[in-house]
Amino acid sequence: MSIKKASLYLIIVLAGFSSCSHKKVIQGSISYDIEYKLPDSLHKYLFYLPRSAKVFFKGDSAVSIQQMNDESTTVITYKPTDFMRVLLASSAKKYVIDYDKADQAEESPARLGYSYEASTETRTIAGHKALKYTLTDKVTGESAEAWFTKEISVIPNSLTMPFDTTKGVPLSFTVNHNGMIIKTTVKEIKFEPVPVAIFSTPAGYEPLTPKQLREMPVEN
Repeated sequence: MSIKKASLYLIIVLAGFSSCSHKKVIQGSISYDIEYKLPDSLHKYLFYLPRSAKVFFKGDSAVSIQQMNDESTTVITYKPTDFMRVLLASSAKKYVIDYDKADQAEESPARLGYSYEASTETRTIAGHKALKYTLTDKVTGESAEAWFTKEISVIPNSLTMPFDTTKGVPLSFTVNHNGMIIKTTVKEIKFEPVPVAIFSTPAGYEPLTPKQLREMPVEN
């Protein structure tokens, strides 16, 4: 290769790296409102359930935080490797649980996913036009609804991971999780810088396995 050709090749390569390094990283936060409809046997736990959630996203990472009184649940996800870490914290105890792909599927409200039927109904949610879909659980056959928008692009988080991203970003959705009907609706979306530290795990958390957590008495 001649010096001139080598120089041209180097310029092209450097230009390619430059374009990659300057690629815009989508980041920001989402605020959700959460409503519940519980069976009579679980109604006494309604007081302990969070009524809101805050999600931070940056590139392929997301972290969702739900706070209720002195207890919090934080879920950190990284899409390329299917990484999912849950942090449970109260005034007395702190636990960290890592979920592999099989564990995540077991905890999903729709283990085999949903089938989707689009309607013609639209409405504006958090400033974005959304299309209504009827969702049918492939295992139970139960139906629910979700509203998706294609006006924005946001990495899925622990609340939206069960849904088909080709439909868009879910802005409002209802799921049935172990007999609990949970309706989640986006209240606000902000595109703004997010601190890297928010995706890290603080010290002081005791490790648990998903199985140990499932077998732990509710009182704990």
